[in-house]
Amino acid sequence: MNRYVALLLVCATLAIGVAPAHGARAADAPAGNSAFLRTWARTDKAVADQRTSRTWMWGPQANTPLLLEPYRESPNGLRVVQYFDKSRMEITQPSGDPATPWYVTNGLLATELITGRMQVGDASFQQRAPAEVNVAGDADDPHGPTYATFSRLPAGAAPGAEAVVTRGLRRDGSVFNDERFAQYAIGTTHFTAETGYWIATPFWEFMNSSGLVYASGFYSTAALFENPYYATGFPISAAYWAASASIAVA
Repeated sequence: MNRYVALLLVCATLAIGVAPAHGARAADAPAGNSAFLRTWARTDKAVADQRTSRTWMWGPQANTPLLLEPYRESPNGLRVVQYFDKSRMEITQPSGDPATPWYVTNGLLATELITGRMQVGDASFQQRAPAEVNVAGDADDPHGPTYATFSRLPAGAAPGAEAVVTRGLRRDGSVFNDERFAQYAIGTTHFTAETGYWIATPFWEFMNSSGLVYASGFYSTAALFENPYYATGFPISAAYWAASASIAVA
């Protein structure tokens, strides 16, 4: 029997570890300004300080210095960004209120990598090829789905609510059903009207989880994300089981 290790849900602003092709990578670069630092510190300072044990939300530090990237609606056609392991933080409108969570946004990297359409304005894009980069797991895993895999999914209506997800996804974009997945009792919980997809229960629970956070100079227990979609964005696909790095999907 094949072994499966991940239920994959791609979200519109899924944060990933990708360094920009046009920016120099800087090892151990700090968060580049107070707004990026505040966003990083809310969830990841407690991890860095070893005050809690959980996954990094953004990464242990920034992977680049501050960069200016083209964006038509930003001042002078450029916006400030900084890349982390799991996100591209952005300030598109620096004249906005820096006290609001959405002053710093997280790039639509998953959408860009799946479609190959790099966003350079609210309605402006540069077309490139979908990325043959693994969505999860080891970078050299020859079996798991890549971002380009999701660009090859067959067109059709999104599935409705599911008590259990038994749908699997191969690297070539083909979808199959395997009732053995039912033993894990993973279903979908929350419907996202903006994109028409249901979110798998473990992901919705994570998006609404609480824990130790850092804000205004103090630690407290609160929601990790002030809005459940803040770090992930909206789902842009159904949930799928995928193969482990060492065993191909049959």
